[in-house]
Amino acid sequence: MTRAAKAVGASQPAISTQLRLLERELKVDLLIRRNNRIHGLTVAGQSIIRSVDLILRETENLRRKALEFTQDGDQELVVATTHTYARYVLGAIVKEFVQQYPRVKLILRQGIPSMVAEWVATGAADIGISGRPIGQDDPLIFLPCQTLTRSLFVPAGHPLLKERKLTPAKIAAHPLITLDTQTEGGITVISALENAGCEPNVVLSVIDADVAKTYVEMGLGIAVLLSVAYDPDRDHTLRIVDVADLFDPTVPQIMFHSGKHITGAMFDFIGKFAPQWDRAAIETATRHSAADMDAPPTTPDA
Repeated sequence: MTRAAKAVGASQPAISTQLRLLERELKVDLLIRRNNRIHGLTVAGQSIIRSVDLILRETENLRRKALEFTQDGDQELVVATTHTYARYVLGAIVKEFVQQYPRVKLILRQGIPSMVAEWVATGAADIGISGRPIGQDDPLIFLPCQTLTRSLFVPAGHPLLKERKLTPAKIAAHPLITLDTQTEGGITVISALENAGCEPNVVLSVIDADVAKTYVEMGLGIAVLLSVAYDPDRDHTLRIVDVADLFDPTVPQIMFHSGKHITGAMFDFIGKFAPQWDRAAIETATRHSAADMDAPPTTPDA
């Protein structure tokens, strides 16, 4: 109650009164109260709060639609992504977008894929760009993009550079620096090695490619990372070997909330990252997703 009152600039008794009035109007208790303390939401409260979230989202959509007509577009666009995409993939796109939309405040939020999806799902970000997070679907729409492959990063002079053909066993024989297994990059590498019957010697787990490369440069181990993370102008002491045949690729996903109004600036940003997703293609994908969510669940044949 205290946090809610502070958020809306009201007194705590005023918030309590409004909630009581809402419960009286709906004829149902929304909060579990014991001894003048709130212990959570009732079942009805949990159901109703989802409708409240929808109302608030539509209110925000109205504001964004009005801004498009009155102020030539968005005033803010929040893009959530991972460090690797922000550092190695989005640079030219961000530069072009900022030049095209000088009145739009572009914000990049960086995190692991599960965080990216959560930010988009809760409205903390307008667009997400990352590998597909594990176990996250509704209420997001995913637009798959161009496949990215992986390479082995090793220090210059590393013995694996002399191998004519790399195998999972040869890679697993060396100390390994991996991305965190909560990320697609981490779980993909570890799973591939284990599925090949190898026991990788993981000496360090990190959450972004630049940190992994730093420790590879220090000689602490080797790493399998997205090939786009190699920067020939900066990674002078590193060498890479294509291992696309040993490790599954990543398919970057553009994600946005199924209930969000897509502004012109959002369409343009998505189109710069993935030209195949123009306005017509995005609107088609959105309609198909809405139809799938509205369809009744199917039951297996007897």
